[in-house]
Amino acid sequence: MKSRLTDVSIVIVTYEGDGLLGACLESLAKTCGTEPQVIVVDNSPSDETRRLVATFENAHYIPAFGNPGFAGGNNRAIPYCDREYVLLLNNDTVIHARESIETLVTFLDDHPACAVAQGTMVVPGEDGKDRLCPCGSLLTPFGFMYARAAFVAREQEPKAYPCFSAIGAFMLFRRSVLKDVGFFLFRAHFWAYYEESDFCHRVWLSGNEVWYVPTSPIDHLCGKTSGRFPPAQIMGRYLRNQLFSLTATLGFWSCLWLVPSQVCVILLHGLLNGLRGNGEMLAADCRAITVLWRDRLRILAARRSLRRIRKASDFAIFRKVMRLPPLSYCLRTLRSNT
Repeated sequence: MKSRLTDVSIVIVTYEGDGLLGACLESLAKTCGTEPQVIVVDNSPSDETRRLVATFENAHYIPAFGNPGFAGGNNRAIPYCDREYVLLLNNDTVIHARESIETLVTFLDDHPACAVAQGTMVVPGEDGKDRLCPCGSLLTPFGFMYARAAFVAREQEPKAYPCFSAIGAFMLFRRSVLKDVGFFLFRAHFWAYYEESDFCHRVWLSGNEVWYVPTSPIDHLCGKTSGRFPPAQIMGRYLRNQLFSLTATLGFWSCLWLVPSQVCVILLHGLLNGLRGNGEMLAADCRAITVLWRDRLRILAARRSLRRIRKASDFAIFRKVMRLPPLSYCLRTLRSNT
């Protein structure tokens, strides 16, 4: 029987991370051979990275000048993907079994309504105990994300379920869904953070679904790339992109409810940062809110374009992917980000 991996294009965006990239490509070569198409986008083009990629038979090197971020890097790869499915894979991941990818392909084959699926990722622990990465994310009534099963023991892994957003570190989607969501993958001006959630929201609006699917776990060395950037810069960009996406993507009544809720959460986050003397994070929170005015014309243009793809109502989507998280989760999230 023909392997389904021959129908997969794997996209890996890298930025001055040859050590991580080499381990990722080596794991793919050992588990998948040359069956999938592999495209490496180098956000900091170098001869060293080009030579590294050239050592792997099925890998193609694509330079991306000016560091367009995770969003721009993946957008750069899409025109080169010629397979039915596209797998976004972080360069700080390691694949241990081909079944990790095959399970996702089989799930999409068996569930035509599902266009995006995220598999299982674990963070290897120094104590020998692996912890789960978020198993997809749900949307809360306050506008922020509820990352289910984040960093809990592997034994607590949930079964397959629809989620609001998959995580771009290990996310498979049908290439054909791009025509349903506006003929683009990520908003390039997002650069990084929340771009996959905005994409998944558009997938839901287009009448398709997003699921978390348990797979043979892959290792995800969280923070090996993002750890190079100041936390305030990361949080500010994430909140700014999230506010833009919610304002651009939600219907009128949902926008009146969720956007003010999200602004209140950001203000509370800023207040806590101010009380703790974290001026950089407080400034990032304040700057995030300015997106509503600064990018108002771009937001209005995005809202007009999304009217053409909308097939599902907000509340039909909310019934499937909105949950109220435990209070302990909310408090832990606020504490960890201040």
